Amino acid sequence: MVKRFAFCLALAFAGHAWALTAQLDRKALALGEPLTLSLAGKAATLEAIDLAPLQGDFEVFARTLSKSATQGILQLTLYPLKTGRLAIPALGSGRDRSRTLAVRVDAGSADIPAVNIKLFTEPGQPLVRQATRLTLELCDDGSLEWKRPNLPLSGRMQHRTLGEEQIEIEQGGVRCTAHRYHWAVLPTQAGEIRFELPMLEAIKFGQRLRLPPPVASFAAAPVPAWLPLNVPVGKPSLSAEALPAESPLERPLAWRFTVEGGYSIDGLKALLALQLQPHATWRAYPPTVEPLAPEERNSPLTRLAVTLYALPETTGPLALPSFALPYYDPGSGRLEQLALARQTLRIYDPFWRKLGLAAILLAGSAVLLVLLQWLYREWQWRRRRDDTLLAIGNAADPAELGLVLRAFSLTPNAQAAATLGQWLAHMRRQWRGTAALDALVAALEARRYNLQYIPLADLKQQAVAALGMIKPLRRWW
Repeated sequence: MVKRFAFCLALAFAGHAWALTAQLDRKALALGEPLTLSLAGKAATLEAIDLAPLQGDFEVFARTLSKSATQGILQLTLYPLKTGRLAIPALGSGRDRSRTLAVRVDAGSADIPAVNIKLFTEPGQPLVRQATRLTLELCDDGSLEWKRPNLPLSGRMQHRTLGEEQIEIEQGGVRCTAHRYHWAVLPTQAGEIRFELPMLEAIKFGQRLRLPPPVASFAAAPVPAWLPLNVPVGKPSLSAEALPAESPLERPLAWRFTVEGGYSIDGLKALLALQLQPHATWRAYPPTVEPLAPEERNSPLTRLAVTLYALPETTGPLALPSFALPYYDPGSGRLEQLALARQTLRIYDPFWRKLGLAAILLAGSAVLLVLLQWLYREWQWRRRRDDTLLAIGNAADPAELGLVLRAFSLTPNAQAAATLGQWLAHMRRQWRGTAALDALVAALEARRYNLQYIPLADLKQQAVAALGMIKPLRRWW
């Protein structure tokens, strides 16, 4: 630094024709690279020098002044604003002027890639109050790391920052890496909307690059004067959560649906208040409107969640409010509306519901008890019959066989009948299918009184067959 300062002082005192000595660090550079201009001369001249002549073709990014008592060196860091052969004008005034220098600025170089810059809106020509996406696209070879620029405030539009993305695209038959930065803008006035973007900054291998931004402007078409302020431009989308088919009485009910479009929170609240007037049940609590993140990250539309609350006071069917969301259709130029599908649910009294459930439980319990009793009775008589059939097989003579039969009864713990005749009469009162018992008793009586000889085995077989055919007369008791 000391040697360079001494060199510049030597040039100043050598009787050079120019009182200010100007020197560039290079004669050619790529757009985005910094250019250093060194001016050597009187310190007072350098302190008061006017740099306005440079601002047409260059951005004066930084200035550093090193000086002694009377002499000094002013170093300027410049970034070119255009390509081509640019002139560094003479700086200073009177005899204290520098000479004019020339520098060549190329779109790119072997180290710095050329950058294709675009600024566009979707839709191409939006309407006033139409949600629009503004995109800045920077296309390079993929070696640059870009810094997102800030969009300046404007009195002719509102804006908010959206996301960014990096994709591979093809431009003019050449593939490039596109860095896209998105904003949601809402034009507030018709006509051309201009705004100034800052210099675009990138980094490559630690070197700072600054490129001039494109001309930032787009045109907004007017909307009809009769269009209300709270009515958005463009068709919104609606999605509602399904409610249960029924709900208990006097329990708060919440219904939530989502609106995605150009509505504002205040505008949607005003519309809800107007359309809820005829629905007293749904005005028990004020509705809530809260913003949600859009399903598409870079969508310029606002996504709002609306929750309505009801406090049913009577049972019966409850209809949900029918909402009609107005919007201006740019295609037809007419005011349209989008309606939510109507839904009805039933309000019930939980007391009577619980009482009915209790009655059903009691009735079911009674039926279950009767069924269990019937099953137990069935098991009892079948067990007694099985025991009797076993005893029949073990009978040693006709007399013992008759005793076994007289002890069999449908009634538990019943006393044995005195005679086979009494037992048969008792069986006729409690059983069906007793015809075979009549024949069995006749055979036993014939054997007893020696009227007919029937082998014991035949009597046992006849008794087993007769008892196997009988059924109780009453299955429920």
